[in-house]
Formats: sequence, structure tokens, C-alpha cells
Amino acid sequence: MKRLIWVLFVCVAACCLLIPQASAAGKPDKLYIGVLADISGPYAPVVGSFRTGYIDACKYINEEMGGIKGVPVEPLIRDNGGKVAVSLAQYNELINRKPRPVFIDTAFSPVAEALRPRYVEDDMIGIHAGNIVAVYPLANSYAYYPMYDEWFGVSAKWFKNNWKEKRNPRVGIITWDTAYGRGMLTEKFFDYLKEIGVDLAGKPQLFGIRDVDVTTQLMKLKMWKSDIVFSCITAGGVLAVKKGMKEMGWDVPYVANGLDLGTLNLDPVVLDGVYVQRALLSWNETDHPAMKFILKQFKKNNRTKKDMSAFYLLAWNNMAVERKVITEVVEKYGWDGLTTQNLKAAMNRVKDFLPWKGLTKLTYTAKRPVPVDMRMYQAQKGKLLPVTEWEEAPDFLPTK
Repeated sequence: MKRLIWVLFVCVAACCLLIPQASAAGKPDKLYIGVLADISGPYAPVVGSFRTGYIDACKYINEEMGGIKGVPVEPLIRDNGGKVAVSLAQYNELINRKPRPVFIDTAFSPVAEALRPRYVEDDMIGIHAGNIVAVYPLANSYAYYPMYDEWFGVSAKWFKNNWKEKRNPRVGIITWDTAYGRGMLTEKFFDYLKEIGVDLAGKPQLFGIRDVDVTTQLMKLKMWKSDIVFSCITAGGVLAVKKGMKEMGWDVPYVANGLDLGTLNLDPVVLDGVYVQRALLSWNETDHPAMKFILKQFKKNNRTKKDMSAFYLLAWNNMAVERKVITEVVEKYGWDGLTTQNLKAAMNRVKDFLPWKGLTKLTYTAKRPVPVDMRMYQAQKGKLLPVTEWEEAPDFLPTK
């Protein structure tokens, strides 16, 4: 009898020892996040800080937060130089390595567009810019800010609400002839302009990403009596448009959604007064707890002025939400349950998440895998300062 009791005790003890081992089954030595971005090409003045943002955010998570469920995380950063073919080759390299990245994040709309179906084929999930061609038809893609056409819905509504004349305001559009630049030119956006009583001046004008003289396009918008000018561009493109307007003596409100400190620093004098929509805080909101936190890490890591762009902040945002959903999935299913399907389900449950004390606010659903909150800012003496309160952007995702 004693022998039987002893055998039972040993068996129970052995089972107890196995329990934590079972919960840790499949636990990796390290987690990886793939990052595809233009670090050295035409988008580099704004997007280049994606690299330093991921490095700093992962360093903080590893050193101050114990990694993700005790596992360190490392960004696998690839510079595409603004070339789609290069980035797709880098994507293939990343998904074929062992272990594969848990997420692949991009900062180049044509790449995000090409990867949308690939994510499904390769059982991958990713976060990227808010461009309709990169998100729809709905798949495994999420955006780190609202859709580009939604940005301009926010701007159009604000200008309409502040319009003093009896006639409708006329908006002129000049934008890059790229997937990013054309991201605002959707049927939903144009229908929304009609709905709120804003007229389109002539037809949208396009120009190349490396063009520095856009006088011809601006002359047409002026001839069509544009009261406001909208552009879905960044970096040197913003400077080219605003400089052209200034040289023409044409002083009407100008909104460029790619205006950030990285762009503003190109020429703070010429770009003064330009408006921009933002889904996250400005670097100049130094009294906000989230920006105090970021600036502390920025200084600690010896970053410089050139790293002060939206994409440094977006890298921190992406890592915050990815850490959140990976943690939730592992706690619910264990490490072997870290699948794309489970990660998507966790992403779709993210609601009113405030990364790093409120750098932005993130909500994702299966039907709208993009954030919704934005507000207007303006360049004022070298700073980007808010001029409106936060509001929900209109929903321009296709219904069919």
C-alpha cells in the first residue's frame, strides 16, 4: 500500500512539473518584426526615422519591460531606397528565414499594395500606411493611421465649417503620381465633397516624385479659382508646391498630409502656415505625458533633429500594439498559438488603445482595420501646433 501511494505521489509530482513546460512549449529565443522602408531614397527625410524608432522602441521593450512575455524582440530593418522591386525581394528574404517575423511593417504604399495579397498567400500579417489599395479588399493588412482619402475628408469638413462666403468653397488638388499620391483620389472622397458642399476646382493635377517645378500645375489650379489646395505628398514635394505658390504670389490655404518636422525642417520659412492632418501627437506638444516619454527616450539614445519625424513615432506605436496583441495571444493560446489567425482576432479587438501614455489612439475592427481619430495642425514658426480638437475621420472604405 505504501509503495502504491509513493508511486502515485511520484506520478502527480511529475505531472505538476510538466505543466509549466507545456505552457512554455514553442517559446522562441527571440521574436522578430520585419521592417521595410525607404531609409536612403526620396522618402528618407520623413520615413528614414522608421529605422531609429524601431531600434529604440525594441530596446525599451527589452530592457525596461522584459521583452514580450520574457522573450526579446528584434527589428529586421531593410532599406528599399524607394524601389518596389528591391522591397519585394527583401520581403521574400524575410518570410523565408527561420524563424520568420511575427509581423512585417512597411512605410511605402506601392509595397503595401503588392503585399496585401501576398500576406494572405504567405500567412503573414502586417501594418502599413493607410492607402485604400493596400487595405482593400480586406485581408491581413492593418494601417497605422486613417486612409489617405479620409485625411482629406477631415480637412474638407473643417474648411467648409469655417467658410464665410455664401457659395461653396473650391478645392484644388495637386498630388504625386504615385500610389501614395493618388491614395486621396477615390470615389468616396469626391462623393463626400459633394455631400458637404465643397466643389472640386477643375481636375486633380499630378506630378513626379522628383519634380521640383510644378508651376504649370499650380497655374491651372489658380485659373480654376481654387480657394484651398490639397496635396497627398511629403518631403521635397511639399516644398516644391509651397515654394511655387509663394513665387506666384498665390496665397490660399494649403494642406499637405505629409508635412512633419522632417519636411518642415527643409525650409521652415517657406513652409510656414501649411496645414496638415495628424493621427498622432506633434513633436512640439512637449507638455503631453506621451511626448515627454518619447523625448526622454530620444535623448537617452542620442537621436538628432533629423530623426524627429512622424515615422519615428509610428515605429513606437507599431511596437506597442504588436507587443499588446502578441502578449494577448500567448496568454490565451500559448506560444504555439501565435498564428496569423489568432493575431488578426486580437488586432480586431483593439479598442481605444493609447500607446505610450497617449501618443495616438488606436481602434481596429474586422470591417475597418484602420485607426479613426485625427485633428488638424499648422506649421507656425518652425513648429507643428494643433488648431482643432480630435475627431473621427469619415469612413471611406468600400462597402462592396
